[in-house]
Amino acid sequence: MLFDFDIDKSIAAVTFLVQKEGGEVDMFLSLKMLYLADKEALTKWGKTITGASFYSLPKGPILSEVYNLFKGTGSKENQNKWDSYFAELVKHTIRLLREGDVGLLSEREADVLESARRKIHEIAPWKVADWLHKNCPEWQDPQGGSIPIDPSTILRNAGKSEEEIKLIEESNETMRFAKYMLSGH
Repeated sequence: MLFDFDIDKSIAAVTFLVQKEGGEVDMFLSLKMLYLADKEALTKWGKTITGASFYSLPKGPILSEVYNLFKGTGSKENQNKWDSYFAELVKHTIRLLREGDVGLLSEREADVLESARRKIHEIAPWKVADWLHKNCPEWQDPQGGSIPIDPSTILRNAGKSEEEIKLIEESNETMRFAKYMLSGH
């Protein structure tokens, strides 16, 4: 199951988190908040907020394209756009250089992001990785590397039937095709 990464929605989601966190946010914790939010969106609505790819890393699951942007290794076009919104601070926190358009987020997406933010804050920061390992059955120990997480696995773990998963896959493929056609290709 493939999604189209949406740089604008990703910037909006991180802007939302930075605003909720009072002006700056820890990169590690925000990556975990974003992962939980996209996972919840996928299981509730069959699509994610960011469109990023799910991956297992040693310290828990992440959204690959967003993680790369945090590291400064995103695609050139996406990285340039990202860098125009966020500045890295000492100790791996980021702050806004300018506001992303949080209006791109639906009310339900903002609610899912807030729910994920609160969930991560219920856990001591040094225990977040262990909590994710125990509470995200889709995560696999990548032995120091990274392993892609199939969104179908997340859906199965959430109790979705194979028929429901197939419908979600078809719906996402239709959306990807429509975006492709509307982009003039």
